[in-house]
Amino acid sequence: MVAKEDNNVENEQETVQEEKLNNEENQKETVDLEEDVTEEVMEERLEEIKKQLTKVTEEKDEYLNKLKRMKADFVNYRNRVNKEKEQLEIKTKTEIINSLLPVIDNFERALKSVDEESEFLSGVSLIHKQLLDALKKEGLKIIETEGEEFDPAFHEAVMQVESEEYESGYIVEEIQKGYLMDGKVVRPAMVKVAV
Repeated sequence: MVAKEDNNVENEQETVQEEKLNNEENQKETVDLEEDVTEEVMEERLEEIKKQLTKVTEEKDEYLNKLKRMKADFVNYRNRVNKEKEQLEIKTKTEIINSLLPVIDNFERALKSVDEESEFLSGVSLIHKQLLDALKKEGLKIIETEGEEFDPAFHEAVMQVESEEYESGYIVEEIQKGYLMDGKVVRPAMVKVAV
């Protein structure tokens, strides 16, 4: 009976070894098949991923270009608004100064017409000076005239006179002051010019 049991044990061991060998062979075949299938599937998946990457890259480039255009549009808009703001500011200043120029002219006429010195005259003179100083801070500048060469961009000749003191084409006398605002003529100076 011991011999029978030894045979049974040996048979069982052989059966187990055969099963192991069969399992190993099956696993190798499965792995080989999986490798073939996996390689094909991986190649297909890789192609899909490449297509998706290309599509995403194109979308990224499109969005980036849109962003660049929007940024450029915004910079242009900001520059245009700043320029319009500056122009409006200059226009507003010029309009205010144009409305004040007759007041300044009247102050100057009043100051020239009074011969005697008084507290009233010095008060008016001080107000005139304060008004001119405030306007100068805003960019107002008086156009130089007497003794200067006549320039039609800054001067308006209302009379031509003979002069021994000045050469021809030079300003002899100022009739009405002219003013510049930020380098632009607000009102040309009215002058007499030597012939």
